[in-house]
Amino acid sequence: MAIAGRYPVKPAHLHLGKPIPGNDGVARVEAIGPAGTNKSSPGTTAIQPGDLVIPRRHGLGTWRRKAVLPIDGLTRLPLNKSGPSSIDPVAASMLRTVFLPAYLLAEDTRSLRPGDWVVQNAGASTIAQLVAQFIRRKGAHVVSVVRDRPDPVDQTLPDAGPVDVVLTEGQVAAFGVGAHPALEAAATQGRVVLALDAVFGESGERLAGLLSKGATFVNYGSLGGADGVLRLSQKLIFWNEIKFRNFRLTEQLGKRSEREQVTLLSWFAGLIASGELRAPAVDKIPVPLDAPSVDGFQQKVREVLTAAARKEIGYRKSVFDFVESSETQLCADN
Repeated sequence: MAIAGRYPVKPAHLHLGKPIPGNDGVARVEAIGPAGTNKSSPGTTAIQPGDLVIPRRHGLGTWRRKAVLPIDGLTRLPLNKSGPSSIDPVAASMLRTVFLPAYLLAEDTRSLRPGDWVVQNAGASTIAQLVAQFIRRKGAHVVSVVRDRPDPVDQTLPDAGPVDVVLTEGQVAAFGVGAHPALEAAATQGRVVLALDAVFGESGERLAGLLSKGATFVNYGSLGGADGVLRLSQKLIFWNEIKFRNFRLTEQLGKRSEREQVTLLSWFAGLIASGELRAPAVDKIPVPLDAPSVDGFQQKVREVLTAAARKEIGYRKSVFDFVESSETQLCADN
């Protein structure tokens, strides 16, 4: 979407007259200029050379090796006892656009109690993997629905995260809540209380059909295509009283102060560093320093874009790795 120019937030910086894409990433600070004394925003005043920082807002243009940026456009990752943050740079590069929406989906869309069940599609996506981790921290259970695969799917599917049940779209279409005994038991008890839909269309309809009376259905994406249609039956609206709503990251962030957002990002970083939160696996694409390697890099990018466009099963999120040395790193989430 970013390359095609369809992402809602447009790049704020240009290079040779062309926009610099990239909304998320992490970088190591090399120097602070004389203007770097802004004290109006939380999380900025302590930034020093050597610190790891992430963008404070979308549109910063992270698909580049180096940049001169205003200090109030950055958030400093927290220190540990021995010095600068020890968080993995790849995990740090996803804090704002993957970890943050996953947390807000788990936290803001429905009040969950221990023993509740949540169903979600696009179950192998990076956001779904993290949603599962945040929901499990609440004592609730997760069913992740993934696309049909040539091989049998079980609960050990690596990219589905720590979920209770993994089902395919075909299994849900054929059996509904009867696709798994644990889900069927939860439905009998009226405990399937939340559906998180990243696909829309028929996949979203099937998710809605799993919900118990009075549950909540949340759409936050349209991986099935922007022209998808989700049909609402009388059973869903009148008899089961399902509440339908959307989720937009900018709106949810608007309900939290800038200081609260910085606190959340710092909390995520601490959970990752301590091993309590696991970053989803991604494919790293090294960005070459020398001209002879550019052709191979461009070919790899084309392959990734083709796989994404074809929605190939097993496709992982990719990050650009701009590592030059142990002191300068940038991993830009694409």
